[in-house]
Amino acid sequence: MRACLSMARLAVAAACLWAGAGSLHARPADPPRTASDLVALADRALAQGKVGPALVMYGDVVSQVPRYAPARAGLRRALARLGSPRRAEGVLRYFLAENPTREAALLAAWQTLDRVAPFRVSATAALLPSTNVDRVASERYLVTGYGTFRIRDGGQQKSGMGAAFGVNLDWYIHPRPGHRFRLSAMLSGAWFSRAHLRFAEPGVSVGYEHLRGRAPWSAQIYLRRRAYDGTEGDVTGDRLTLGAGFVKTWRVKRGDRVTLRLSSEYQRFSEQPYFSGPRHHIGLDRSQPVGKTGRLSYGISLDRARPAKDYHRYTGIAISAGYERRLMKGLRGGIWIALGEQRYDAPFPLVGVRRHDRIASIGISAQLTRVRIWGQKPRLYCGVRRNRSNVALYTTRSIDCSMSLTVDF
Repeated sequence: MRACLSMARLAVAAACLWAGAGSLHARPADPPRTASDLVALADRALAQGKVGPALVMYGDVVSQVPRYAPARAGLRRALARLGSPRRAEGVLRYFLAENPTREAALLAAWQTLDRVAPFRVSATAALLPSTNVDRVASERYLVTGYGTFRIRDGGQQKSGMGAAFGVNLDWYIHPRPGHRFRLSAMLSGAWFSRAHLRFAEPGVSVGYEHLRGRAPWSAQIYLRRRAYDGTEGDVTGDRLTLGAGFVKTWRVKRGDRVTLRLSSEYQRFSEQPYFSGPRHHIGLDRSQPVGKTGRLSYGISLDRARPAKDYHRYTGIAISAGYERRLMKGLRGGIWIALGEQRYDAPFPLVGVRRHDRIASIGISAQLTRVRIWGQKPRLYCGVRRNRSNVALYTTRSIDCSMSLTVDF
């Protein structure tokens, strides 16, 4: 699970930057002609608490005279006013998207931030209540051409509570404004009362981000190793995953984004080799503002999995849509829905038909924006999920929730 930033908080901070930059342009006086004049003006703005104008002015000087010490020192002071490095990065990313005309200044500020705080640590924790914690089939019997068989634990869903955790250590290298590299080490996992559901998953990744222009993009390669607890006799999903991902975002207009996501990975299962093989994903989604506080998002995705056994290979398609807005002071809420379908390549053993799954889910989200736990805002997600399959083993239903919190150090 990755670290995330509150969009509402970023919007407020970015709005301050936007207003500050606008006020800077609106000055009737002639602009300063020297770097020292502009730094002096930025110093006065920062002393008055006008972080936005100061940040832009310092960044303008650093982008033109990178070694000018007073501007670099002032830029570091302005960035410190934005809070933690991850929050400062979120503000810079948001403002760069909304006001690309100040790209040079903002990229200079971003490079300075990465050089001042190249190492970042974040941790995520979540409670995971579920009405079907074991993910057992909701059907009791499997009907085949050879007879009817009782599904083990079929129809005996059990409620339970799990806990998930994640820790990330990131090292950023920013050699030129707008070109940054990220080296990451992470550890994620989950704990449940049943041993075969517990796992730990360490991993490493190397990524590159191209921040310039109206269509920034990023790419990464990663390696992860998941190991389950289990007890003697359990067949667990222990696996090694090697993959690569690519993300590109187009800025349609203010607050309106279209994002393309590509990923391809190979998974090798140690105890279930019939699941080993490549998996590919492509997704396209759009997020745009609606009204003063609302945001609408929707998208489509395609998946292709080619494990060793042909009856486990499938092609999938899914569509989703969600809407989030401020409901009242201190509360943001949202609703989302997703529909998907998976068709498999070959007949399932004993049943004699190709497996065909239809997945539907609907859920709500909430965030108490005035509540702080270690300085962060907790989030709540709850959803109902139904997977209907023509192979009864895979028909499931559940209500799952996640109460999560992310903390940056």
